[in-house]
Amino acid sequence: MNDARHAFGLTLRTHRERLGIPIQEIAESTKIGVALLTALERGDVARWPKGIFRRAFFREYVAAIGLSPDALSTDFARLFPDEPAPASPPAGEFRLALAAKETPAATMLRRAAVVASELAAVSLLGVTSTWILGIETLPAIGIAALVYYPVANLCVDRKWGFGALRAIAKSPLPAQSKEGHYEEIDGHEELQVSF
Repeated sequence: MNDARHAFGLTLRTHRERLGIPIQEIAESTKIGVALLTALERGDVARWPKGIFRRAFFREYVAAIGLSPDALSTDFARLFPDEPAPASPPAGEFRLALAAKETPAATMLRRAAVVASELAAVSLLGVTSTWILGIETLPAIGIAALVYYPVANLCVDRKWGFGALRAIAKSPLPAQSKEGHYEEIDGHEELQVSF
């Protein structure tokens, strides 16, 4: 069988050389590495990918040298069959580490840290705006909070923030809607508008 593989690859190489097609040109047009193509012409596809990619690479190469991929694909599959994958990985080679489930205390601590950092950010924005704009501290912190929280909700994928944004984007403008009625679609009530 090894001689048959070698002869098959040699036939492909001879045909390519007879046409005067450099292997680098085929590599550039097919995006298959030169090393893989020269290995095929030697009758060795040990480093080629398996399965559908192997067959696709072969078909691309054969088409690039002007032969019919359909006629040669059967011979290629017979001479270079895919080796079956091992049934189970060898012992000791693979390890799977599962993430530890977060305890309620750790969850509360993480949430408290988020709240503290957001309060610090709002306070810093308020104090900075007091210094820059020359307004009192408490109103400046209130304005900073009014600006910070809607922007933070939109940027951090909080469900109600995105839901509200989607609802605003879907609602028709008053000048555009002529008549409409509500219909239940996929368990959700949606406004159907006729123009």
